[in-house]
Amino acid sequence: MSKEHIYLFGHLVGVFLLVGAAGFSTMAGILTSRSTNLKLSVLLLDMQRQTELFVTSLGALITIVFGSLLVSPSGNDMADAWLSAAFALIIVVLALDHGVLMRANRKARALAADLLAKGTTESGEPAAIMGAPLVTAVGIALDLSFVVFLWLMIYRPGA
Repeated sequence: MSKEHIYLFGHLVGVFLLVGAAGFSTMAGILTSRSTNLKLSVLLLDMQRQTELFVTSLGALITIVFGSLLVSPSGNDMADAWLSAAFALIIVVLALDHGVLMRANRKARALAADLLAKGTTESGEPAAIMGAPLVTAVGIALDLSFVVFLWLMIYRPGA
């Protein structure tokens, strides 16, 4: 097995972690935005946060490291436009994920926990936070970013 195969395998492991985390996080966000049960909302928001912090971050790190190691053995150059676009996109994706979605997650989780502490068991307020138009739009954009990544990795425009 060549170095290129090992690097490609590592890169794909990272990608699978990212895609799996995105799928779970999307599902948890949708379910939270439709739930009025505060206990369920807290559980889903906690699971979404842990997935984003650990699986998404680890997946991104593995993808970047092995993808970078894969560049030279695969006959590409770090100056290639498609690689620059992929690196820029991963920075934007992580910034939106942690800056917008996880901020909404923290806010909704804190509100749900406060309401539970006061004895309330049903409320649509955390759902409204997670279903807000900006949060929804960012979530859709992040899921669609995987299509852009696939296009960049498969077609390598400009290479």
